[in-house]
Amino acid sequence: MKSIIIATIALIAFGIAGCQTAPTKKTDSPSVVTKMGASEISPIEARPAVEAAYSQFVDVRTPEEYASGHADRAINIPLDTLAASLDKLEKNEPVYLICQTGSRSKKAAQILVDAGFSQVISISGGTAAWQTGSLPMVK
Repeated sequence: MKSIIIATIALIAFGIAGCQTAPTKKTDSPSVVTKMGASEISPIEARPAVEAAYSQFVDVRTPEEYASGHADRAINIPLDTLAASLDKLEKNEPVYLICQTGSRSKKAAQILVDAGFSQVISISGGTAAWQTGSLPMVK
């Protein structure tokens, strides 16, 4: 009888433990946007997230445009090669996109959303707005 009671208590304990919420993955690439899919934010709003150690900050301009000056920490994956370069990005982490004025980054955002990326953020005004805001640039 005692072993039946112990077994019953153990089953109840396992059942309760199984109903607990799983811990969420903590990353060093915080998103300032909480909605899923594509969104747009200003360079000032994006700065803290793109400066995180493991942020995914992608400049989708041509290599020539990128070489002439780009936002600090942005990597270059041109828009015309983005679809073939998806393996360079983590699907379940926020991806921040920047171009010259914001037009190409919106197109890039749609490519990533269509490919199953959960959080894609376009920087409004692009590199022009980033520079106007006196944010860190590499020339």
